[in-house]
Amino acid sequence: MWQAVKELAGQGTTVLLTTQYLDEAEQLADRIAILHGGRIMVNGTLAELKQLLPPAKVEYVEKQPTLEDVFLAIVGDDGKNGDAGNDRSVGADA
Repeated sequence: MWQAVKELAGQGTTVLLTTQYLDEAEQLADRIAILHGGRIMVNGTLAELKQLLPPAKVEYVEKQPTLEDVFLAIVGDDGKNGDAGNDRSVGADA
């Protein structure tokens, strides 16, 4: 169905599409109207609507390592560490 909508729009046909899935609207629409309480609150292109927001800010987020990160740090990126015989037990006497 989405391919048909894209083809019609590509041929110059006006297509009125209503959706609650904003990612669909973002991908398919040339112009977007946001309705709330039965009224159009704002309409425009995606770029125009994004300009209504304050600029994005960069925030520092501390990321904890995953088990995959630990694995790769120990065995190396290729998984072929020559140290395979060395036991690196943690938290227990081996």
